[in-house]
Amino acid sequence: MNFFKRKHYLIVFVVFFAGIFSYQYFFVKIFKSFYNQKGLYTIGKIKDVKGYGRGTGFNYLYTFNLNGKKYESVCDIGSLSYSEAKKRINNNFLVVYLNNDVYNNRIYSNIPIDDSLDNNVKLKEWIDNNIKIKSKIDSIPSPGYFFQNYF
Repeated sequence: MNFFKRKHYLIVFVVFFAGIFSYQYFFVKIFKSFYNQKGLYTIGKIKDVKGYGRGTGFNYLYTFNLNGKKYESVCDIGSLSYSEAKKRINNNFLVVYLNNDVYNNRIYSNIPIDDSLDNNVKLKEWIDNNIKIKSKIDSIPSPGYFFQNYF
């Protein structure tokens, strides 16, 4: 048994990470395919900006509430600098999530949400009546890694 583990650990390792990256690819692809038909809106608050890798990138850590339950998620800051991203902490922004998978969501840090839009009905009306906002939603932010949203 130990011989099998030593001999094939590289294969198991490669298959495991290929599975993770494949799932990540489909996680992103599903959101891009369905956010127009199955996407719902809510308000999220950016809590922090955390680095990943060797300082090569940064993610927003944000929270949002749905049906009395609080969700935490991550999303890439995009082309913003770290200092610009930090300025958005504790502000409210639009979150789009899939109605069949709340963990597949994105925060749009280029769409600030006013406190007057305090419920999802008002938020949806505001978005539906604003063509500029709809075009911004089409520029989908890059997600954090799926396991950060699920685990």
